[in-house]
Amino acid sequence: MSRRLFIGLSAVVLMIAGLTAIGQNASAQKRKAESTDRLIAPLLVEDFNYTAGALLVDNGWSAHSGAGTNSIAVTSPGLTLTGYPGSGVGNAASLTTTGEDVNRAFAGVTSGSVYAGFLVNVTEASTDPLGGYFFHFGPDPVGTAFRGRVFINKDASNNVAFGVSKSLTTAGNITYTPFSYALNTTYLIVLKYTVVDGATNDTVDLIVSSTTPATEPAATVSASDVSQSDITPATVSLRQGSTATAPTVVVDGIRVGTSWADIVSSAAAPQQHISDYNGDGKTDFALVRNVGGGTGGQIRWFINQNGSTAVSAFDWGISTDALVPQDYDGDNKTDIAVWRAGVPGSAAFYILQSNGFTLRTELFGQAGDDPSVVDDYDGDGKADVAVYRDGASSGAQSTWFYRGTLNNPSGNTTYVNWGQNGDFPAPGDYDGDGKADFVNQRNNGGGNGIFWMLQTTAGVTSRVFGTPTDIIVPGDYDGDGKTDLAVARGSGGAIQWFWIPSSTGVAYQQRNFGLSATDFIAQGDYDGDGKTDVAVWRASAAAGASAFWYLGSASGNAVSASFGQSGDYPPANYNSH
Repeated sequence: MSRRLFIGLSAVVLMIAGLTAIGQNASAQKRKAESTDRLIAPLLVEDFNYTAGALLVDNGWSAHSGAGTNSIAVTSPGLTLTGYPGSGVGNAASLTTTGEDVNRAFAGVTSGSVYAGFLVNVTEASTDPLGGYFFHFGPDPVGTAFRGRVFINKDASNNVAFGVSKSLTTAGNITYTPFSYALNTTYLIVLKYTVVDGATNDTVDLIVSSTTPATEPAATVSASDVSQSDITPATVSLRQGSTATAPTVVVDGIRVGTSWADIVSSAAAPQQHISDYNGDGKTDFALVRNVGGGTGGQIRWFINQNGSTAVSAFDWGISTDALVPQDYDGDNKTDIAVWRAGVPGSAAFYILQSNGFTLRTELFGQAGDDPSVVDDYDGDGKADVAVYRDGASSGAQSTWFYRGTLNNPSGNTTYVNWGQNGDFPAPGDYDGDGKADFVNQRNNGGGNGIFWMLQTTAGVTSRVFGTPTDIIVPGDYDGDGKTDLAVARGSGGAIQWFWIPSSTGVAYQQRNFGLSATDFIAQGDYDGDGKTDVAVWRASAAAGASAFWYLGSASGNAVSASFGQSGDYPPANYNSH
């Protein structure tokens, strides 16, 4: 059986001979894009994994005041604190005084609490009793409604105090801790904004800790000016205030979520986030190219970190391999990986783990298997090697095989009989329990498709959706931490995308995006808001004209990023089945 991984006949001519086998091979029907295989679902992760000296405004942040003046830059090394998931990951941001203020958006929170955790090291602070603030929440766009301002000042003995207000910066409206903290020492700061029913009554708390508490402690201090107007928190900001009052600080490991666990859990950063090779929570622009020529030629991976100009190249695999990039080592970064078909005992996954750039070889599967079902089936935050074996004859039983790492010291293979010959696998965490579910698309007759699901929480369920020839493009389009049923098809020259938000489970959503004749489907979270964006990669024979195009779920705007050349192939296309 074969299934196109991209829409449009003329797309074939864009692929070099070796990579055509990858793009069209029936055993390369691909896996979902979005990282919903996790127990923890943060709204934003920022570990400043950028080159030292790079500006934040060139790496996903937006200036809202003083643009271009004393721009906030990345500094090295990053901060460390035992037990904090952002400890020692990437670099950090250095804030001084009098200059550019920047913000970064996340999915707005309209009920409950939103937490923003980060590491901070104070090198200098003002002795002004009001101090200066350097961090806050805001709406999107941020405007001037700064909420949850975090302040710092010091006493004559250089002891540091942290303060918080809901909005005001005047005397009597900032609640400070005692002067019990030190300069040049790293602390965990967690700012908590709680949405309360009604107007002008949301609350703000601040937690300051020298450790990483596993459970939420009592607030260190709480804002007293709660009668100030409320907002829908949707941005975090870094501020450089006046020379007289602003502190000089290093900030690192920002994590925004709706629970304490989102901030401090080792699983707090996205898991299996497709094509997120630097672990910043955004899909990166990645392509492979057959540099060896012909069938079986060496392929080279080109990776452009989203929001920067940095491009890395890695020779890994040959053109007949299946591309299976995933987070196999659990460091929240996608690992470059391929699967090479062979007889039992010789088929193997070849993984270049981002944690230390170590080679990992896993003998698994056999020729004819589909390795696109790699996912986290045991819920440990690491991708498990896996294959799907179609039934040998019409209507025959199909089988899923995977080898997990959680509570499996002997390395035994688990198999699950699910599906039948002719189905197309569509794994994902549809119930949000942190474990991938076994899901198949099947022809239901009458031009209808049906998805059959074997879930760890709900058992066997089914849903009629789409047509049996639709491309499966699952992802977390509504940002609720669950995989959504989603398909795409070509119609009238365009690519039509359809998905059912798992947060409502009712009406489907539709977007028209991309050209069905030429584009490669490449969905992912390109704007870093925790929601899957519809996206394509479009090749062009003209120099510099090939580009990724995505429809930002946060902005609703079409965005392009020039990258690649005709004949390249996007690994993100392996999100589709």
